[in-house]
Amino acid sequence: MKKLNFSITINLSLTLKKDEAHINIKDVDLIPAVVSLPYRLKSSDRADSSETKKKTVHDIILQTAQKYVIDTGQNEFTGAKLFNLSLLDHPRLKRNTFAAQVIAAAPAHPSPRHYPNQKDYFTYLGKGKYKLNEKYLAITEDQMLPPSDRVRQYVKRKYIKPAKKDGRETLSIRAGDIHKELGFSRRIPVVCSALRSRKFLKNCDIELTYIGGPNNSTTTTFTYQLKKDDSITS
Repeated sequence: MKKLNFSITINLSLTLKKDEAHINIKDVDLIPAVVSLPYRLKSSDRADSSETKKKTVHDIILQTAQKYVIDTGQNEFTGAKLFNLSLLDHPRLKRNTFAAQVIAAAPAHPSPRHYPNQKDYFTYLGKGKYKLNEKYLAITEDQMLPPSDRVRQYVKRKYIKPAKKDGRETLSIRAGDIHKELGFSRRIPVVCSALRSRKFLKNCDIELTYIGGPNNSTTTTFTYQLKKDDSITS
């Protein structure tokens, strides 16, 4: 039996009215975004194996950490989390080798001297947790936000404000376009949730009038009614 490791974060709001409680689910975040069942490696999988060999384990560790920070807006993780995320693209990675190289990439860890090929990718936070050092982040400050907040801020800045400035009355936004522009991977449900959230509508002072296409799809299109005045806050 093989254990599958993943985490689910659910953001909820609770409203109490007299003797009734109403729970509203705002966002559901699964890390990794896709959980695959284990399988036996076939000959057709050898291409992936050769691709993994072209990259050093350190390369994979750094790229996975950078992608995790961008996708989640959180710069704190465990070696186990990086390993499980790396397995999505490199299923033949060895857990012990991977764990040793994570330690070797954190100079402040108590044991890096025991491993060759030391790097300075991470700061060791204790209790098995690490953070990516600033020079390897290579992202802007607004990317250090949770994905849903990144969507709301980006769409507001690039689409809503210019449309209001031009005096437009309506605006349609396709979820797949935002997903691609933000460089997300398997985050369509997060994008759709952010585009229809009350927080987004209130902050932009707009009204959601129509949702076209299938639910939580790249082709899901959101149409908004815009006010004529440019009263949107920054």
